[in-house]
Amino acid sequence: MKIDKIKVALKSSGIKKGDTLMIHGDAGIAAQINSKKKNKLKIFFDEIEKYIGNKGTILVPTFTYSSCDKKIFNREKTASNLGLFSENFRKRKNVKRTSHPIYSFSIYGKNFKYFNNSKITTCFGKESIFDLFKKTNGKILCAGCSFNRMTFIHSAEEAYGVNYRFKKNFPGIIKLNSKKFKVNTEYYVRKINNRSKLNLKYFYNYLIKSNKISNISCGRYNILTIKAKVLFESSLKVLKKDSNFLVKK
Repeated sequence: MKIDKIKVALKSSGIKKGDTLMIHGDAGIAAQINSKKKNKLKIFFDEIEKYIGNKGTILVPTFTYSSCDKKIFNREKTASNLGLFSENFRKRKNVKRTSHPIYSFSIYGKNFKYFNNSKITTCFGKESIFDLFKKTNGKILCAGCSFNRMTFIHSAEEAYGVNYRFKKNFPGIIKLNSKKFKVNTEYYVRKINNRSKLNLKYFYNYLIKSNKISNISCGRYNILTIKAKVLFESSLKVLKKDSNFLVKK
């Protein structure tokens, strides 16, 4: 795949200069780039940063679940649990990471301070990073990965109050530079049974039919794009009709 295909895919997805993007991704989308350079993810991220410009912002999940695993979350050193795409972005020189002990994000761009002020005492509730993202009218992308990766949907589940999840408190320790401090984080966790696992096939089809999500090819992979507010409002709409719509088989 030629490098300029990335710009074409972004433009076709409705991405514009100055946009705020939350990107879930698979390293395979970058691996197909025609280049002699070994770090093709760097090329991929460079192209996105160049496209949105210095007024744009990129958020990539670098989740760790440290508090859930009773481990110290070291903002600078704890590796992302989400694979090469996530970890490569975390290590970029112009990227900073938020301090959430479960759902941290690595962020490039001018709105880092805004997102870094999100509450770390909640995962998906009011003033969480997902709530703040919705207020910016940001766009969520799945770059070469499944629609099921859109963690933002959990914020809609919590706002609605689905019966297959419940709030659970996780005590944890965060290390920032040389200092440590304790934190208690409320996590809207799913009940451990087969009926609580996300199954977004029907929801995705609904979004496609109603032209609320775009699906654009980028080489052998696709880029899915949807506005956070649209995803949130659409989630509430289908949940009001069927409270199990996001988990039904």
